[in-house]
Amino acid sequence: MAWVEFPRDAVTWIKGKPAKWRSSDYSSRAFCKNCGSTLGAIDDAPTVALVLGCFDKSAAKSLAPQYHSFKGVRPKWWHLEIKT
Repeated sequence: MAWVEFPRDAVTWIKGKPAKWRSSDYSSRAFCKNCGSTLGAIDDAPTVALVLGCFDKSAAKSLAPQYHSFKGVRPKWWHLEIKT
């Protein structure tokens, strides 16, 4: 799953705040109250991570990957490349 991280203060929920489920000591999973779709994660720290599928223009340059998390546990057949 691909997501993009934002400072909490930079995120504005325009249709109301999402439902949350506490998934760890430091984060909650965010999802749509109506359909249950995954929206991302809301950390206790000032970070909100939203899945790229939430955006109308997910191919926008401002949403391009800058790094990869959990590279060490990816499937060996999954080759990661960041184009700059």
